Amino acid sequence: MVAFSEEGSASLTERKKVDRSVRGRIDESGKVLLPIILVASDGLEIEVEALINLQFGGAIVIPEDLTSPLGWRCLGARRVQAGSEWVRMNHYIGMMSLGGELKNVVVLGGAKTHPVLGQRLMAGRKLTVDFQQGTVILE
Repeated sequence: MVAFSEEGSASLTERKKVDRSVRGRIDESGKVLLPIILVASDGLEIEVEALINLQFGGAIVIPEDLTSPLGWRCLGARRVQAGSEWVRMNHYIGMMSLGGELKNVVVLGGAKTHPVLGQRLMAGRKLTVDFQQGTVILE
């Protein structure tokens, strides 16, 4: 942005743009992974890789064995559709960071080994997957 003073001389004012992009990878088996930070109730930050699943309309699923160490509050359980089946899953309130942006999210507890990111966390962002280079970028 260029601002002009009363004398007519120009001064340059920089407006810093916060880079919220996240760089991930494609593993040996072709899974698309992004690093995320899970924030425990005591403030401890744990970085994990999350699998991107564009068929999942929710925000995030994390393995049940991760929820206890995080100290996240359980909201109870309900039946949700997982593929073609209906399964009972616990719901949690948790804090996470994706690209430096901290947010409270409703998290499903699941049996998978990797956390899974769904459409709700990626809405409004651009996902680039380059299989040739093995790179993943979420902007």
